[in-house]
Amino acid sequence: MGQIQKKRLINAIVMLSAILLLLVCSSNFLTYIFFNGQLERQLTATNMELLKQQEHKLNLALQNIDKQAIQLLRHDDIIRFFEYDLSEQAMRNNRYRITNMITNVINSNDYIFSIDFYSYVQNRLVSGNILTEQDLQQDFMWINQFRHYDGYANWMPTRKIQLTRSNYPIFRNVITLVRTYPLIHSPDGRKGAAAVNVKEDVLFDLIRNSSGDDVGETFVVDREGIVILHQDKNKLGKDISEFPYISTLMEAPDGEGMFTSRVEETNSSVFYVNSNYSGWTILRVVPDVQMTRPLEGFRNGLILLALVLFVAAAVSAAVIGRWTYKPVNRFIQSMSQHLKATSSKKTYRDEFQYFESTVQEILLDREQLQKDVHESRPYIKWKLMTDLISGNRNNLAQLQSLMNRIGVSLHSGQYIVMSVEFDNREDIPSPRDLTLYCYALCNVAEELINAENLGLAAETGSGKAVILMSFEESEDEQRVMMRAVSVADLLKDFVQQYFGRTVTIGIGEVVRELKKLNQSYKSSAEAIRYKLVTGSNTIITADDISSEPSPKLYRLAAMTDHILAAVHLQDNEKMHLQVRRWFEMLAEQSVPPELIVQLVVQCMMKAATAAAEIGVDPGHLFPEQSLYEKLNQYERLEQLEHYTADTMNSIIELIRQKRSGRERSEVIDKVLLYLQQYYMRNDLSLNLLASEFGISVSHLSKLFKEQTECNFIDYLMELRMNKAKELLSGSEEKIRSIADMVGYSNVNSFVRIFKKITGLTPTEYRARNNY
Repeated sequence: MGQIQKKRLINAIVMLSAILLLLVCSSNFLTYIFFNGQLERQLTATNMELLKQQEHKLNLALQNIDKQAIQLLRHDDIIRFFEYDLSEQAMRNNRYRITNMITNVINSNDYIFSIDFYSYVQNRLVSGNILTEQDLQQDFMWINQFRHYDGYANWMPTRKIQLTRSNYPIFRNVITLVRTYPLIHSPDGRKGAAAVNVKEDVLFDLIRNSSGDDVGETFVVDREGIVILHQDKNKLGKDISEFPYISTLMEAPDGEGMFTSRVEETNSSVFYVNSNYSGWTILRVVPDVQMTRPLEGFRNGLILLALVLFVAAAVSAAVIGRWTYKPVNRFIQSMSQHLKATSSKKTYRDEFQYFESTVQEILLDREQLQKDVHESRPYIKWKLMTDLISGNRNNLAQLQSLMNRIGVSLHSGQYIVMSVEFDNREDIPSPRDLTLYCYALCNVAEELINAENLGLAAETGSGKAVILMSFEESEDEQRVMMRAVSVADLLKDFVQQYFGRTVTIGIGEVVRELKKLNQSYKSSAEAIRYKLVTGSNTIITADDISSEPSPKLYRLAAMTDHILAAVHLQDNEKMHLQVRRWFEMLAEQSVPPELIVQLVVQCMMKAATAAAEIGVDPGHLFPEQSLYEKLNQYERLEQLEHYTADTMNSIIELIRQKRSGRERSEVIDKVLLYLQQYYMRNDLSLNLLASEFGISVSHLSKLFKEQTECNFIDYLMELRMNKAKELLSGSEEKIRSIADMVGYSNVNSFVRIFKKITGLTPTEYRARNNY
């Protein structure tokens, strides 16, 4: 080997060793950065999850204790103790039964230490004892504290209660739940209270970490910074709000989180979770030294691994390089001679550099070609699907080259199209996640289809996809539909199991010609719209769609009159009841989604018109875009029901504000009450009312119109017609009798006015509402 080749070999080994050193160090550094951050997040997540589990267990225990306290306060003997003035013997019997009841509760619940009932009326405990001032200041201090407490229940901080009264008394740490009797009462209606003393040490066991290597400290404080549960019993009931990390915690927003602070002169990580039930905060304090110990071990291991890898790589490069250099050099020289014919004018130091540059260009060109083909495949599939379902192409021979490029084949016998869309797409964090879900769904769909048949699947954007299945000519149409439903069911289960999400699938009709695919696609898209009625996570076929409207739709439209009547009367409770009944009927009748939206729009427009007639402008309540577009965004019937009820609530509030701004007249209030009682009199008139209430006719007419937003005649007709509707729907009385019962002696006048207001004759109205 010549001097030049030796020098080249040495340079190559040195360069290779430097590159290996750089690769090993950078790989280990990047690995450390990545796994270090991941490990930190895992440690944080582990501590937060531990706190959440402890908070959940603690809340369950407290809620169970509260539930037992409520059950006790509802017991007949407890009620008798607080409510009745019993004789001495009856009182003794009552106390005996309550004592047994308390003993049973304590024996059945390991957390409860004792239970006390105190009557503020009789000023004594359930045992009959009259408390001394010392008792009220010590074990029963809750009695005075709770006498004027603004609430019905309270969890008191940890305190000590005396078990034995001697020179060397024994105390027990307890947390006390105090509840009033009655459970809900007026400010002056409190008659007594119950105190449930809970064992502090048993509660603390719920948040104690059972693992022996736990280096953190977990304890509980209340909103004032007073220690509720702690391993160090000397700290129980102490106010630690002046500590910096407790001050930071009290200023933090409600919920959960972590921050770093100095705790007992040590830098520590503080994790906390606020309990919505008790208002307490569970803290976990972990010194940073203990938090970073796993990270330090991981870092030192990577450094050692890097050194070992570098030494091994350098030795291997030196040994193998000398052995392989000669044949490599000969190969490079040979390849360089063959490539010189197409070489560029660029100069190179030697054949190795020239060969390296050429091979690199070839590899880059190959990678770019593969990338272009891979990236264009979804677009080609989408383009093919679009052409098929739109009817632009209906010849398989013309599409064969396009299908070969993406590896797709179709039978030429029968076809069926399925439309798929993810439910609750607004809950998916980002559009990218939604696209990945759709991409994976299409891949799974093609695997399920091509297991027994042929077909393809393509995403169409916004969390939606289209699936095409093809079958042999000999297949029965009913069997084709069954196989499509089977594939859809497998796909739905797969998405729910592996993605943790749900999809709704619409299956179109079976067609025998490629040019009719558009017809199958339209029916599948129409079927999937019925998720508004059937709910999400369902499979809907074209056969499930009712093409004929229900004959009860007239009654559904008439039900909106009851909703509008409740809005006019500003009765929120009645309005919610009518809206709920209306939507229940819409679901029972399987009303088409587009017709449901149309009925809701009509109902809202009627309510807005009625509000406008009394000077209310509800225009700002409706969306800037088309109301139809707004309503069509909802996927479930419950969402549409909530939107309708909320809109009606807003209109009621506007009407209430409008009317509250006007001065009410006591005379008109009496007149309205008089009309409600005597609407059936056929001689009712303004003259009669003016004479009855001692006011002029003109002034009465003016006051009536100002307060009711309508004149007397219209109000009276509306009142009588509403009463007539109730009688027609709820009784079998004859029309003539009903006319007389609502104040019309002439049945023809009654029929004419009824039809003018409702658009129906009384007979037609009764037939539709009693269908």
